Amino acid sequence: MKRKPCLLISTALTSLALLLTTAGALRADVKSDAKQFLETYNRTYQRLYTVLQEAQWLALTDVTDEHTGQRIGADQALSAYLGSPWVIEQARTMLKQRSKLDALTVRQLEHVLLYAAGSPGTIPDVVKERVIAEARQGATLDGFQFKWTPPGSAKEELLTANKIDDILNSSTNLAERVAVWKAAKESGVALKPGLLKLRDLRNRVATEMGYSSFFGLRAAFSDMSVAEMKALTDQLVADTKPLYEQLHCWTKYKLAAKYGQPVPKMIPAHWIGNRWCQEWPGLVDSIDLDPLFKDKSPEWIVKCAVTYGEGIGLPKVPASFWTKSDLYELPADSKRKKNTHASAWSLDLQQD
Repeated sequence: MKRKPCLLISTALTSLALLLTTAGALRADVKSDAKQFLETYNRTYQRLYTVLQEAQWLALTDVTDEHTGQRIGADQALSAYLGSPWVIEQARTMLKQRSKLDALTVRQLEHVLLYAAGSPGTIPDVVKERVIAEARQGATLDGFQFKWTPPGSAKEELLTANKIDDILNSSTNLAERVAVWKAAKESGVALKPGLLKLRDLRNRVATEMGYSSFFGLRAAFSDMSVAEMKALTDQLVADTKPLYEQLHCWTKYKLAAKYGQPVPKMIPAHWIGNRWCQEWPGLVDSIDLDPLFKDKSPEWIVKCAVTYGEGIGLPKVPASFWTKSDLYELPADSKRKKNTHASAWSLDLQQD
């Protein structure tokens, strides 16, 4: 029988408090205290994390108000645990004696505080709003229904994410391309009002424990300041700029010839075969593998891919992969809505 997240939090914090109070009364051994604190903290974190990930997975693959509510509840439970003022106090107290602790223990305690900074229990109402805002933004994106009116038609049609990609990969009709590209961006219109609110909430949460902004908090997870992170990204841009400019020049000539258009100074986004311009496919000849899979089912393709991976030494996928994964496209008129981005992550920090 599963234990409720709020009960897990109460039990864990009580156990931690009793453990460390007793330890402090018997000895002033920060090493032992830190070890016991982290063991209990990590064990409870893993359990609450698993509850949240399972709720998020359900909310991603079947977007409903009920599932969004379950995600909110699980996230609030984990946030209350991570940002507990008592947890913050204990971690800070132990870090005052960091010279007596090994490097790994210090790093773990520092990360306890980083996680707490994302959900500080000193402003629980703001944290609650942040959790709700994130869940609602996720539901808006994951359940968004794309629609478009094809050129020459007066009828609006449903549009799947895969159809958007197919048109951008294959069509040379610029009117069609720009229409489907614009349709692909309509999710941003739906997200914009909530995104501005979420930005403010995240920044307010991060500043509670001394960070300049949410960006500053995220940079700290990489052991960097905002200035250092910006300097790194600026340097990456500078280092890749010469190659990028040559590729950009070659690409705009190639695409202009493909579409029968004058060479532009900047490449129109709808000319690119990827709706986010993350990659520029279709510019050079390559092997067409589609005929090899013409008569194969999606299930066959997935099973072959898994078999190949295991055959070259990758870990065998757990049984839950086959029972819990959501691998295939939904029909455009399906009543069930789900996130259409390919993703995979650990649900329990172990085998699932």
